[in-house]
Amino acid sequence: MPTPLEALSESYAAWWIDFLGEHNHVGGAEATRWLLDRSRLEAGQRMLDCGAFVGAAARFAAEKLGVGAVACDVGTDFLQTGQQMPGGEAVQWVGADTQRLPFRDGSFQSVWALDTYISIREMTRVAAPRATICLCAESPTDSRGGGDSFIQEWEEYGWALSAHRQMNSEATQAWRAAEADMVRSRQFVEKRYGTRNYLAQLDVVATLVQAYERGEQGHGLFVFARG
Repeated sequence: MPTPLEALSESYAAWWIDFLGEHNHVGGAEATRWLLDRSRLEAGQRMLDCGAFVGAAARFAAEKLGVGAVACDVGTDFLQTGQQMPGGEAVQWVGADTQRLPFRDGSFQSVWALDTYISIREMTRVAAPRATICLCAESPTDSRGGGDSFIQEWEEYGWALSAHRQMNSEATQAWRAAEADMVRSRQFVEKRYGTRNYLAQLDVVATLVQAYERGEQGHGLFVFARG
């Protein structure tokens, strides 16, 4: 019998589920742990995992620290899968768009977004006065100071960078591995995805590989704090 994640993968044909798994971001579970160690979260506090997919970060935080974790995503099938996975009973699952979070101002001591859409305004609004923001995100690395601009945008909302780990090489390796796996297992995934969908997703991954190999795009873990 397939696991909940395997069942989701069968019904929702997407390379990022097949090749990245439940910790669906660059660096995987190790990156999640790195952020959690620097999140300043304590038992009993609340954290929000935005664009949570199956809520791997929320479940991880609830298990390791005993926090009140909330996972939100527009994909109700993702949330339903997360509920069925280990630790799912310890998390509150909310169908919501990160651009319009259904929570009161200052509700969370830590707000997370891991390789998903980032709404600085909304994430700031729901963060408590002495909260942290934890991100795994693309950040430009071009010679025009794209990385600095990413940090400065958060500073404009009152946040200060408290921890940063560059993940350019890890991201490049992840996209290369996904591309190679998609090509190597073409007979299987093309049959399941359909030829047009398979080729479209392969193009997306190939574009990512090229952008990172040329140094046009970068990746990093970021923790911002205020107060």
